[in-house]
Amino acid sequence: MNRSSRSLGLPREGSKVRLIGLKNPDLNEKIGTITSYSRDGERVMVTLMEGSRGLVKVKPKQIEVLEEPSGRGRSGRNSSRQQLRSSSRDTRTRSQSNQRLHFSQTNMRRVGSANNFGDNASQYSSTSQGNMPQEVMETLRSADAMFELADTSGDGTINQDEFEFYMKKHTNHDNKMIRECFFMIDADNNGNITRDEVRNAFLTKRREAKGGGDLDNNKKLEEELLEVSRDADALFEKADYDGSGELDVGEFQLYMKRNTSHSDAVIHQLFNQMDVDKDGYITREEVRNAYIANKKGGGGKKSLMDLLGLEDDDMEDIEDDVYNMFFLSDIGSSSFWFAILVFLLKLGLIIIIAIDLYTNHTFPDSSDVVFLVKTTQFLLLPVNVAVQEELIATFFIYANLKWSKQILELNPGASKGKFHLSNLMRFVDGIFFLFINTTLLLQATQILGAFLNFAALGFLSEIDNVALRLARDGYLTESLERVAGDVLLMKLPKNHNDTMQVMDSVMIAILFFATLVWWILMMFVL
Repeated sequence: MNRSSRSLGLPREGSKVRLIGLKNPDLNEKIGTITSYSRDGERVMVTLMEGSRGLVKVKPKQIEVLEEPSGRGRSGRNSSRQQLRSSSRDTRTRSQSNQRLHFSQTNMRRVGSANNFGDNASQYSSTSQGNMPQEVMETLRSADAMFELADTSGDGTINQDEFEFYMKKHTNHDNKMIRECFFMIDADNNGNITRDEVRNAFLTKRREAKGGGDLDNNKKLEEELLEVSRDADALFEKADYDGSGELDVGEFQLYMKRNTSHSDAVIHQLFNQMDVDKDGYITREEVRNAYIANKKGGGGKKSLMDLLGLEDDDMEDIEDDVYNMFFLSDIGSSSFWFAILVFLLKLGLIIIIAIDLYTNHTFPDSSDVVFLVKTTQFLLLPVNVAVQEELIATFFIYANLKWSKQILELNPGASKGKFHLSNLMRFVDGIFFLFINTTLLLQATQILGAFLNFAALGFLSEIDNVALRLARDGYLTESLERVAGDVLLMKLPKNHNDTMQVMDSVMIAILFFATLVWWILMMFVL
């Protein structure tokens, strides 16, 4: 157990636990073993002991301790790890452990040591060419398993601290060797390792271990499977609502209804085709299997998007804000009143600031504003308009998107009237905010004051976004969390109206012209 989890009094690694309080009913009451904690102790990796569900990442409050490992200190931890390795033979994740645990700097440089990734990868060289797709998938599966364990923060990348923590836990390499390995995997040298970079590193070792062969065809297949893996990542990022790493039929159906025009029967048929082991869940590996099966069957689909018939070109994500919580919520529900409360809170604060600006402050005489300050104000006018995200989002929605009756099938409360009302709330928020921002800008008599006044209200514009994040992260009620999650998944159809699609640009130009006229009047006329 890492230092953070010990200090928080969390159960020890190797403890037998039961999953509780999860949204996925099929995971609730499942029994597993604690594999590891995130560095901050806010996430725990649990390996399930039954079936082939593998590894899940949950919050500490979502586990109930059934039995802690016997013994204390080093011997206790070694004992629990031995138990974990013993039980691991029954799951997919365990079958990948040998490859995961030997991935190191040595592995990246050479093949041949008895204790490195090269030896694991070399097992493929004895298999037939006909099994190559399965070999590549096994390599990708191992890479994904390593990534899931190392990404303790769950942010989709592995930073150097996470990588060092993982390597020290699973290898005996020194700091220098670990750093060299990190920089080798970090292909773009941006300081973070992505899932794709881990996959490429594993595939590189596979090719080195095999040697010879038809390298062009091998690499072509690898690239195809990497591409479908990326498609799978995109699918899981959008559709895996409970964050379990697998899709149940409900999540898959919800995602497909929002992105295709398929009937329920077609969606269930696609799900059953992809759920190879018939356990009621789709994994990333099964997505890759479906792609390979399609290729073998002569389907010729170029990507997962083609395979599923996704129509993303005709859909667009809605704005991720509290106003769309209002749009999707049922009238009178907690989400409905929560969105109204946030709107009134933000509007009330804006009105208070406006009253103060026009009662306790005044616009300076033009002669009191030096040329350099006037120039600064002029240059900040377009920036002032550009940062009004509420206004720009409203203009974009009306210019490019449209309400559809199909939305009611997914969110019965998302009526056309509430669609317009939510956009009106967002517009009022934006226009009031533009008004006080411009007032502060024009009341400035110093350059630094102009910038400070301009930036001072940045916190106010974030109130609704903070409220949405609190709801989505589960800090409030479950119903708020669900609707906030729906906002992230919801898409609206594009209107494909060339005339309407220029409206957002026209409206932004009008706003800029209005603020410019105001500035000219204050600086040169009044």
